Amino acid sequence: WQIMINGESYKVIVAEAAKNALGMDNIYERVFIIEPLLDGDRIAGAVGFSVRENKFYVFKAKAVLACMGGAVGVFKPRSTGEGLGRSWYPPFSTGSSAYFTIRAGAEMTCQEVRFIPVRFKDAYGPVGAWFLLFKSRAISAIGGEYMVERRDELQNWAPYGLVKPIPANLRNYLGMLDVSEGKGPLLMMTNEAIAKLADAYKDDPKAFKKKMKELESEAWEDFLDMTISQALLWAATNTAPEEKSSEIAAAEPYFIGSHSGASGAWVSGPEDIAPAEYFWGYANMTTVKGLFAAGDASGASSHKFSSGSHAEGRIAAKAAIKFIVENNTQPNVDAAKVEELKAATYKPLEIYEANKDFTTDPEVNPAYIKPKMFMFRLQKLMDEYVGGVSANFSTNKPSLDRAVELLKFMKEDAEKLAAADLHELMRCWENIHRMWQNRFHVR
Repeated sequence: WQIMINGESYKVIVAEAAKNALGMDNIYERVFIIEPLLDGDRIAGAVGFSVRENKFYVFKAKAVLACMGGAVGVFKPRSTGEGLGRSWYPPFSTGSSAYFTIRAGAEMTCQEVRFIPVRFKDAYGPVGAWFLLFKSRAISAIGGEYMVERRDELQNWAPYGLVKPIPANLRNYLGMLDVSEGKGPLLMMTNEAIAKLADAYKDDPKAFKKKMKELESEAWEDFLDMTISQALLWAATNTAPEEKSSEIAAAEPYFIGSHSGASGAWVSGPEDIAPAEYFWGYANMTTVKGLFAAGDASGASSHKFSSGSHAEGRIAAKAAIKFIVENNTQPNVDAAKVEELKAATYKPLEIYEANKDFTTDPEVNPAYIKPKMFMFRLQKLMDEYVGGVSANFSTNKPSLDRAVELLKFMKEDAEKLAAADLHELMRCWENIHRMWQNRFHVR
């Protein structure tokens, strides 16, 4: 742990291996999963629709592994206007894991936990390489190193604040205290870090120049590998990392079960080490028979990143196979329920077609709400009342009570979501999934 990896490179290799093992005939792409199918207290499959063709899919299964990512876009992002959609976590993670497991009736855990990463401001470039590889410092705008000046604060969070390395959430918290006191913006001392690493070569001008070039390349490569927009922002603002520092800031909150997040489904522990009350037959199975979860879908298991989530996925998949072998019966799928879900899936298209000509501009219509406007309302609500960026990540009971009230209106208005095409239909369902994640978090 705490070592540099090239995650963006090995994901492709892992995906290729999976493709070769399964065969393309068994891989369905561009399908948005809507709802789980149940047979009593057992999972029976899932339904979804193609975002490219007029096809509705009914997947029947003896076991299901949910690994549909976390939730992004539930809070108003720092990046708006032309930067809309820029986020630290993938924007296509819209709460589908949580929605699926919740709708299946699975017990959820750590729903109060949201992940707020500190990243390079505006383009969300990763800071890990700078802290771990370049050994950089982060300071306030007036030059104070908050990790040193606020060390006493860590005593209040013992024993967690006294371990090494200091947990990321506490590191971030100390920096946010500086910002709250008007000492922002926070700065990553990239120029200082590069200079220190090159200092060992200062007596040899040729070697020094070569090392500086190497460090400069590594600095840009770090962003070009993972966050290209951060490299573009550096270029657009004449930022040379070896010459000047760069702003860092806390991002808007996300819901994830990995990467030091914890929000997700409550799953069975491993048979060999889990206490009896934490094990109910199969590793990583939720409280719904046959429904397994991994990665961002499984909660209360924070210390898993790309490598750990991959390992958890393998564990969960093997446990699912064991479940199938020991429970080798095909669950029943209610045909009437499938038709009901199909009608609900395509309802936004029908609402749009029935009402679009009522106004000269179909984007504004008293009979429906388009997904983009629905998303803006949802994000504004969460940002202002549930501790988003504009509220400095703080909230209180009256604010949360107001959020509960407003979310009831959002749930009512979700019945009037309208979509002009399959892409907008996907956007409608993304927002429904986000809304359910929000409701559980607020509660």
